[in-house]
Amino acid sequence: MMRGESREVFATAEGELEAREYVRPVWARTQGGWIRVDTSLAATADGAIAPKASTVGTEFSGGGGTQPLVRMERAGRELSLSWPTPLPKPQLEGAVATYASVLPDVDLRMTAQEDGFTQLLVVRTARAAASEDLAELWLKLSAQDLDVQETDEGGLRALDFGAKGAVFEAPKPMMPDTEPETT
Repeated sequence: MMRGESREVFATAEGELEAREYVRPVWARTQGGWIRVDTSLAATADGAIAPKASTVGTEFSGGGGTQPLVRMERAGRELSLSWPTPLPKPQLEGAVATYASVLPDVDLRMTAQEDGFTQLLVVRTARAAASEDLAELWLKLSAQDLDVQETDEGGLRALDFGAKGAVFEAPKPMMPDTEPETT
């Protein structure tokens, strides 16, 4: 059998090859071989929070201190985002780390994915939605051996200095409206 992050190739009993292709990665390579992706979060030895198995080395802040909100490593390249203030210890549920009250009545929800993460600000009150603190929020971006550029669509692309290939990519941020519909 041959395997990749989102592909498996098997030899059938008839002597043919059968390939299974997946839209998202389902396998992560470790020093011991391939294991199934598992985005369930757990504390690491150094106090960070990380998925059990993913295709990108991803760690979320364990809260407190000066560690970044999220750190990602791929192919020896590192990118991190830092929240502007110290973070509380997160509540963990499956692939989700929730940092309560990062701003008044605003929670930050970080979700580990197979090949990265998503972040969502949960605004609990109308007063919080109107807050100046929420109107413009700046996260510090740090990149090691990467050239970070804005895409034409408003996203970000982190390119390897040498090969000029994309190591990390992020789409344009969006703000979903979860206000209940009225009739």
